[in-house]
Amino acid sequence: MSNPVPQCGIELIKGFEGYEEKLPDGGARAYPDPIKGWDLPTIGYGTTKYPDGSAVKRGDVITHERAEEYLGWEVEQVCRPSLEKIPTWKDMNDNQRGALYCFAYNLGAHFHGGGNFQSITRVCDSPDRWGDKEWVKEQFVKYRNPGSNAEAGLRRRREAEAELFCLPMA
Repeated sequence: MSNPVPQCGIELIKGFEGYEEKLPDGGARAYPDPIKGWDLPTIGYGTTKYPDGSAVKRGDVITHERAEEYLGWEVEQVCRPSLEKIPTWKDMNDNQRGALYCFAYNLGAHFHGGGNFQSITRVCDSPDRWGDKEWVKEQFVKYRNPGSNAEAGLRRRREAEAELFCLPMA
């Protein structure tokens, strides 16, 4: 049985995704992705596809409970299977796993070993460097969409992920 998703990862995701387009009744309305606009409608905590595989559409509305459910589903069913395939996953502490859940939720769960993800793959595959905070941060912040209107927010997110990744367990 695999370990539960670390709460620190869920909280980091929620903190950066936000609960957007909140309605007076507590529900949420679909909103445009900060980079792709309405080409990628998003709802709740960054959901772009529902668990049934259908895409979020402009005008969709969900409850807060559904937003929580969709976040949990994405983390458990989409992120977890790929992340658990990282060779060093079992050697990581909950903070490291939480940071990678946040990274995967934002950039896709199949990053490890991908051609565009060599730096973060190197972090995962280099346990001897996990204590090198500057190096780890340098690798994480490479994934920030330079020149986009989301760059500053993505830099903050990557820095927070790196910080969590380097945080020893109490």
